[in-house]
Amino acid sequence: MNRFEITNEEGAKTYWLITMLGKKVAGNLFEWQLRDELVEAIQELDYINACAIKVDSIGHLVSLINQDVGGLKKDFLIARKELSGNQRITNSKLLFKYDSEDREWAINEGAGTEVQFHIYLSDNKIGYGLGFNTLYVRFKDDKSPIEYIKPFMDAFTALKDSDEIAKLVGKGFTLNMDEEDFQNPVEDEHYLFGRIIALDNEQQLSLIDYYSIINDLKGGLFEAYKKVFKLANELNMTKQQSTKNTQQPITNPLLQEISELLLANKNLILTGAPGTGKTYLAKRLANVWSAEHKLIQFHPSYDYTDFVEGLRPIQGEDGEVGFELRDGSFKKFCKEALKYQNNQQLSNFNEVYQKFIDDVSESAVELATPSQESPFSVIVNSLDNITAMLSSETQREITLTKSLIQTYFETGKALNWKPYLIPVCDYIEKNYDLRMANTEDKGKKFILILDEINRAEISKVLGELFFSIDPGYRGESGRVTTQYANLQTEEDVFKNGFYIPDNVYIIGTMNDIDRSVESFDFAMRRRFAWKDIRAEDRLSMWEGQIEEWADEARRRLTALNSAIETVQGLSDAYHVGPAYFLKLVNYDGDFDKLWTYHLQSLLFEYLRGYPDADEQLASLKSAYDNTYDDAHESVNADASYD
Repeated sequence: MNRFEITNEEGAKTYWLITMLGKKVAGNLFEWQLRDELVEAIQELDYINACAIKVDSIGHLVSLINQDVGGLKKDFLIARKELSGNQRITNSKLLFKYDSEDREWAINEGAGTEVQFHIYLSDNKIGYGLGFNTLYVRFKDDKSPIEYIKPFMDAFTALKDSDEIAKLVGKGFTLNMDEEDFQNPVEDEHYLFGRIIALDNEQQLSLIDYYSIINDLKGGLFEAYKKVFKLANELNMTKQQSTKNTQQPITNPLLQEISELLLANKNLILTGAPGTGKTYLAKRLANVWSAEHKLIQFHPSYDYTDFVEGLRPIQGEDGEVGFELRDGSFKKFCKEALKYQNNQQLSNFNEVYQKFIDDVSESAVELATPSQESPFSVIVNSLDNITAMLSSETQREITLTKSLIQTYFETGKALNWKPYLIPVCDYIEKNYDLRMANTEDKGKKFILILDEINRAEISKVLGELFFSIDPGYRGESGRVTTQYANLQTEEDVFKNGFYIPDNVYIIGTMNDIDRSVESFDFAMRRRFAWKDIRAEDRLSMWEGQIEEWADEARRRLTALNSAIETVQGLSDAYHVGPAYFLKLVNYDGDFDKLWTYHLQSLLFEYLRGYPDADEQLASLKSAYDNTYDDAHESVNADASYD
């Protein structure tokens, strides 16, 4: 065999045998093959047959491949993480996952509803390639299996003439069904673009065939996998954008105006007379936007520790009382919004965790650390946290908090006690139906409704958030150091400063005649857009509710509000809202009962302190009553004239 000369650093000469011949194919790509003399020698020695692999089962084959693909395991999982938008890499020790003896196939670790590396062993044949499975996946229930996998199948069809697919076709890869069936998939099927290798009668696989599988997985199949996945993502984005563009516009003019104001300003105050449905409008907008929303009602004793964060008393396992830093309602809301924005939202963690600790409370779980395989027991302590009991002479106890476990699931970060945390999380993931939220819509909005916002002392509630609540400082640019920053734990996403994610919107509602708070902080006023909700703009709330009394209610409401404006010191801010008239349902349309049990007390409060309060109230009652009577008399007069 030929050889070529090499001179090392010391100047000595050595020789390398030339075992392969190559030629440049294109660009920087070369094609290599063993020299004919070496092939003949190998065949003469029967080396290939002597070293053939006896494949006992698909599990055995998968185990061999997982050992021999080398760096592909990590490269594949990193690529999949980026393509799927996951925050956490799955088990980097495996390429294929196989954990069921009753199955003849395996797919890559972490897959289920996407294009896969697929391999099977059946009828003494090995098939491998890109899999498109329409099997039911128990962790996914918001779409059908076909809806999940169809974008990947469409992407493959679009790429069938690409260089990546063409090269694989040239090596014997083909679809296991005709193209029409592939484009019209049915549930509970395996669709494979792959290559089939037959074993001999003794279930042996030659080394050449085995390493052709390895090389395909590391080379052409990997490139095709990435290409298909990337195009499927683009098709999904195009579909979502098309769906957004075809959504029906908001038909209610008032709701449309509120929507535009909130989009433009991030913060909005809905103000107006009592009973104009301000809170209802805020909730309605959240539903129209398909936004997550939370309602918090402010009151005079509401403060910073309730809204942002603060120390709360806790009782330890020994019965002693201490204090612990707890998130307030607003900080919790922002964390949920941030998780969704970063595709880290678990939809049912609390339910799964509760089921887990309930099970562990009945029977301890025995696990082992990943590397040293040191055994330990998992029990539940009195605070509903997990305690790892080390099986050693020291009998050391390690506490794994709920937040530590949740952080690992949502970010992949083991912030403490990694050897014990990971086995616990792997156990939960394997044995419980832990689901990620549907986060395909990256533009999903979160609306916080602050009801009666002027009833609390705003500066006392917000503290240093005066800065970050400004619409110009959404996101990390508005990061501020909070009062309790030094007490933050490492797993807290706001450890380095709190900020309001840019997918968070705030709607405050207030009755501007509420005397419990005389003024609204001027520094906060400029951070909100303001929209006055008038009584006459909200009569639509009666539709389907009091339609048989609607005409009379409209006349009485209009007359009463007009009379209110004639009272010195009152204005349209003191109007009676149409929501009060919804109570007519409770009294079978009796307007007198509505006045006696609801309107009279409200108007009396308006007039409290007036020297002629009784006379003024009687005048308002007259306006409320006479409207209907006058209209009735007018109708009778017209009838008499006719």
